[in-house]
Amino acid sequence: IKTASGHLEDSNINRSPSSYLLNPKSERDEYADEGDTDKTMLLLKFTAENSTNIGSLNWFSVHGTSMNATNDLISGDNKGYASYLMEKRYNKNGTLTGKGNFVAAFASTNLGDVSPNTDGPKCIDTGSPCDVVSSTCNGKMELCVASGPGKDMLDSTEIIGRNQFNHAVKLFESARTELEGGVDFRHS
Repeated sequence: IKTASGHLEDSNINRSPSSYLLNPKSERDEYADEGDTDKTMLLLKFTAENSTNIGSLNWFSVHGTSMNATNDLISGDNKGYASYLMEKRYNKNGTLTGKGNFVAAFASTNLGDVSPNTDGPKCIDTGSPCDVVSSTCNGKMELCVASGPGKDMLDSTEIIGRNQFNHAVKLFESARTELEGGVDFRHS
């Protein structure tokens, strides 16, 4: 098992920057280089004893909410699309999804107020930004909807998923640091 990590931009925003600003300035200053969301992707690269690539597991801070509440389809959202692309790349041509020897998992990490809807919240009746403090438009929450970066939720799912996939491939191909130590878990 080898590891790699790196920053991924243009794939998440803080959906509640006004709440983030309530943190002490000294704490916000610790993360000034990254901004108000974690941009780090951590990847584990799994190889067999014969050096064959058999899988990857990575963590990146973004909710799987590119598909909004109007979606009535079954969807893995942006994380599922990234996994699909990764497995397609590292399995043999023509291998059905989920049937190959290579398995890719795109997990979530410290999500908090992190959104994939990088165009931010806008009022659906006017196109203006929503009220920053209350996330409303003219006092109505149902008029405030976040979206982007694509032209619709399917396009946005693909863009954010592809961003994660492309970054994961770069990390996967550059992973050189051997994972050391025991394996542990936490359940809460």
